[in-house]
Amino acid sequence: MKKSLLALSLGLTAGLIGTSVFANTGTIKFEGKITSSTCPIQIVNPEDGQVGDLVKMGSVDSSRFTAAGQEHGGKRFALRVSGDPGCNITAGSVANTTFNGTADPTGSYFAVTPGLDGAKNVVISLRDKLGASIAPGAASADYDLNVGTTTDLEFNAYYRSTATAVTAGAASADVQFIVAIN
Repeated sequence: MKKSLLALSLGLTAGLIGTSVFANTGTIKFEGKITSSTCPIQIVNPEDGQVGDLVKMGSVDSSRFTAAGQEHGGKRFALRVSGDPGCNITAGSVANTTFNGTADPTGSYFAVTPGLDGAKNVVISLRDKLGASIAPGAASADYDLNVGTTTDLEFNAYYRSTATAVTAGAASADVQFIVAIN
């Protein structure tokens, strides 16, 4: 009996040692992008000329929204395309902008960041120079570009109600953009 217990304990020990010798495999994913952007683009507040990546929408009283589809609190902003030689802007060049971010359930507007203190029943609507709404992933109207100098591609952002009652709270969104120069 002692022999079999000893054999069993040696077998368990060998089994445990054996499992630590085997190597496990896995996968590492690398993510990134190589770009060729040589054309600087800045986000500009046209009213005071300040440059930065923040468009201050300000505050809108929730009681102003009395029906779905109302827009309030418009804020103008511009994407300034440099006139640098690297932009390859020639006579007749145009640019359009595609905005990407979290879409609302309709896919037409940008969802505000959810949270415990987040506003409800409101989205952010972006409009181009023609006043046309720009859905997430869709291109804006074309803007004519100036040769050898900067061009401001002006847009407007609004809070848009998605229901009759808008609940007060933080209403922010992160939106990326791509400017295509043709």
